Amino acid sequence: MSGVNPELRDLAKQYARALQEYVEGRGEAALQEACDLGRKALSDGVGVHDMAAIQHRALLKSLMRVRTREESSSTLRAASRFIVESLLPFEMSHRRSQEVNAALRESEERYRSVVDTARDIIFTLSSDGKIMSMNPAFETVTGWSRTEWIGRDFLPLVHPDDRPRAAEIYQAVLKGQVPPLFELGVRAKSGFTLPGEFVATPLARGSRIVGVLGVARDITDRKRAERALRHLNEALEEEVKRIAHALHDEAGQLLASVHIGLADVARDLPTPAARRLADVRGLLDKIEEQLRHLSHELRPTILDDLGLGPALEFLADGVSKRTGLSITVEGSPGKRLPAPTETALYRIVQEALTNVTKHAQATRVYIKFMRNRRFLRGVIRDDGDGFDVQAVLTRRGSRGLGLTGIRERLSAVGGTLDIIATPRGGTQLVLTVPLEADNAEPDSPR
Repeated sequence: MSGVNPELRDLAKQYARALQEYVEGRGEAALQEACDLGRKALSDGVGVHDMAAIQHRALLKSLMRVRTREESSSTLRAASRFIVESLLPFEMSHRRSQEVNAALRESEERYRSVVDTARDIIFTLSSDGKIMSMNPAFETVTGWSRTEWIGRDFLPLVHPDDRPRAAEIYQAVLKGQVPPLFELGVRAKSGFTLPGEFVATPLARGSRIVGVLGVARDITDRKRAERALRHLNEALEEEVKRIAHALHDEAGQLLASVHIGLADVARDLPTPAARRLADVRGLLDKIEEQLRHLSHELRPTILDDLGLGPALEFLADGVSKRTGLSITVEGSPGKRLPAPTETALYRIVQEALTNVTKHAQATRVYIKFMRNRRFLRGVIRDDGDGFDVQAVLTRRGSRGLGLTGIRERLSAVGGTLDIIATPRGGTQLVLTVPLEADNAEPDSPR
């Protein structure tokens, strides 16, 4: 074996020696060495063909020492057992490999079944932005055939307005970043644009990122429900505004007329009766104050006239006086927001303060709004008892339903809610609302 590497030559010598010792009657110790040599050969990466060549040479050497037919038969029988024992590690490795391959095939079949029957679009993109694969849901959702897009750039599938952001997210994923859920418009074959919710993650081969794996969901029904909810909220707010103005203006005017009538009557009454009438007028003053307070609670005119910031300060002052809570309002929403957004945020803060008053056993509440070019972020934090967020959100109850209402109001204006709370550790609500440049209005009152 002059043409082979030194490791293989050493293995061949050890194998030939061990075989000869077994033929000469060393017994079980030699068979154990045969198994050990087979295990060593396997771990060193010796192939089956090389192993067969080593066994063949070792057998020839043993047969060359034979003098009689009986010795030849005995040597062949011993060599057969020795060879089988030395090949056992290869056999075991082969079986394990078969089991692993069978498990991989089964796993791949399950994965393929899940991908092919999924209602969401599952796709992969190459490192140069080409579509490598898509499951059948792509055809069901968009009307396109997969063969029309496999191998083509993905960006033409995206609505033109969303393409810069889609390209930016794609490059970020190739750098190993995993963005949060994001939305893009997808062009259907019919010409319509479908709203899609996406999640994307790097597609790796070993330690190298070779593309993008993504999942897209058609959220047309959700967007339709959000629009319906937004219209319902707007209709309810209009009705609330009408009732609030009726209480403030019409009831206020009637009470003013009653005051004037009672003043005329009081002038014609003796002093004791006039004093009793004055007590009645005092009660009417309290009723008028309560009606004015109820009107502001329903729909503060300051929200329409001056905007969200002053309305929140007015709300905080009223709740603080009524409940004894220390409420601090900081920051500013900045420029005027669309009326539905301002109304939603006002109602959310109102609901949050109601929750704090009823459930939190808090002494302080902190409210702050911060604004940048893309988002308005609000924080409502209390020092109360806190609660188990998951437990509350999964059960039906006043507080859980209050948080659900807050989520729904935020969702109707495209916002999100994060809740940070622990039992006895206080509660923090973080509101995030996207801002559109054309929707931001100047600071002047409307």
